[in-house]
Amino acid sequence: MKRKRPGPAAQKCNAVPLPRLVDQVTASVQQDGALDGTALRVLLSAYRAFAVLDRDQAEEAAAMGLTSLQFNILTVLHRSQQPLSMGALAAMLVVRPTNLSGNISTLAQRGLIRREINRSDQRSLLAVITPDGDAFLAAQLPAHWHRLERLMGELSPAQRGQLVRLLDRMVSSIEQERGRIASAHLPGG
Repeated sequence: MKRKRPGPAAQKCNAVPLPRLVDQVTASVQQDGALDGTALRVLLSAYRAFAVLDRDQAEEAAAMGLTSLQFNILTVLHRSQQPLSMGALAAMLVVRPTNLSGNISTLAQRGLIRREINRSDQRSLLAVITPDGDAFLAAQLPAHWHRLERLMGELSPAQRGQLVRLLDRMVSSIEQERGRIASAHLPGG
């Protein structure tokens, strides 16, 4: 009796995982010879860096009894030193306003922020940090800032500045491409 060769699905299950980014990029370039792989390597590196940083920040915030988004809400309100609408707060945090409501409720229940009616638009609410919220941050921020310095310790101040500029250019490039795609989908576009 002749043995059958495993099909593509079985071959994928038996495939060796590619833990290194360079191996993942090389495999993709082999699948599509038109790729040079640099854009994919940037994307995979950015995702990996974000995942590592996000996991670290989630652990740090959890030790404070918060989620990382809740901690970020507090720090944005603290830095802005003024009440913020949910839309403005969401834009500063790069999240959708609907992602804020439960987190705002939790922070309000803990007395760290309060909601106020927006006097210029009575249909919307403003988030305001409370004195308890400011006191909470006064106790937490120094250790947080020192932790960030240690996390970025492998990068010189010049490298940190260069990284920020490059990330800003990457965001701009992505936003421009998204704008081109959106324009192309408009009637007459």
